[in-house]
Amino acid sequence: MPEVVRGSRASVQIERPDVPVEHDDAPATPTSPTREGRNVHFSPETPNSPLESPPPLGTHRTDSGLSIGSGQRKSFQSKRRKSSDVRPDQDVYYDSRAATKREFKRRASTLQDYYAQNPELLPQLPFTWKRGWKRWKLFLTIALMVVDACVVPIVLYYTMTFAGNVQGFIVFAVVATIWGGPAYVEFAVRSWRLIKKENFFRPLDTNSRWAFDISHWIFSLTIFAITAFLIIGSAPHIVWLRVLSMPGPAILYCLGGSILIITVWSELKRPAPFRISSTPKGGKVHPGVYYLMEDVVAVNAGAGRPFREALASRYQASPRFRRMLRVQSWFWSVPALVVAIACTVLIVIHPIHKAVAYGIGWGVPFVWAGIWAAISIPWIRREMHKEKETWELDCGVSPAEEKALKRAATDSSTNGDATKPKLPVPESESEPERQPEP
Repeated sequence: MPEVVRGSRASVQIERPDVPVEHDDAPATPTSPTREGRNVHFSPETPNSPLESPPPLGTHRTDSGLSIGSGQRKSFQSKRRKSSDVRPDQDVYYDSRAATKREFKRRASTLQDYYAQNPELLPQLPFTWKRGWKRWKLFLTIALMVVDACVVPIVLYYTMTFAGNVQGFIVFAVVATIWGGPAYVEFAVRSWRLIKKENFFRPLDTNSRWAFDISHWIFSLTIFAITAFLIIGSAPHIVWLRVLSMPGPAILYCLGGSILIITVWSELKRPAPFRISSTPKGGKVHPGVYYLMEDVVAVNAGAGRPFREALASRYQASPRFRRMLRVQSWFWSVPALVVAIACTVLIVIHPIHKAVAYGIGWGVPFVWAGIWAAISIPWIRREMHKEKETWELDCGVSPAEEKALKRAATDSSTNGDATKPKLPVPESESEPERQPEP
């Protein structure tokens, strides 16, 4: 099965002759969705790799080897060369530059067209958590939002009320002022990305500046509900503490309810009543988690339209991927509403002290979200791994062979041994034992 090139790291590197060899009967290979004619088939018929452009005329770069950076580059290149020596020759069917903003501006076709012309390929998502700074940016943003929305209100209330004996209206004047800082900044950045002139972050099939995705409207509803509870609860001189305990359940109502409504609409096979992110009016509605995944990664994580295109192609091509998103939509929507209703009941009923109800309202929803995320991450990884194995089996790639190649590549990178791996050979193809000559 062909392997993907992600980022600036090539999956396969093959020594190429100085003079290209022409083959009249060479099969046609998929081309990159760009205006330039690019060959992404790493074989002897291509003199240069698409990731290695020839140096411009009149320029010569020399490396003295005295700097620390040059030593690190040499070490990295030697490790990559050793690991690539044990890899078999493969067809690279995805150009990593197609997922960048620079390439997006100059290409002539989309990833959807690319994968539609090559239906035997499993569409790859141009976003990975294994490398790159975008994952750390998204992780830090989510961590700051959780700390600001959950930890800060609880710590300020209990310390200022019971340790400092500060009056309630002063406490929540501070809480309402501090709360939501990172969330509001991220929402403002998200809005700017969607309304500015370039359409890199916008949904597919639209160039309007005001065509926000569905997640933007859901986030707007959530921020409005939380702000309303904070203003109403802290307006009286004697604050309404039970009302101020409702922002946490309100988040679950808005997010879980929106996912549930979209998922039910998708199960009913009803056409979209209006544009839902990249789904036009009258189009087929996908499960709710699909749209949150598409919008958050494309806009908040900066993956842009290439991710939207690749996700749409993956959803259309892979039945197992569709089933996974459908199950995740039910897994996140129904329990979210159940937890929100349970927290609301505990907050409203008077036998529970209002100080305890405040901790339940602000703490339980985020604890539940953390537990559900810890369950979902390995679950999704396992499902996507099974999806890849199923797709490769359909294409005639043995999982045992792939594991042997990966194990040999890992051993060679750690031990410095660049010998070719011994692949498992079926008994029918193994050579018979030679009899000793008399």
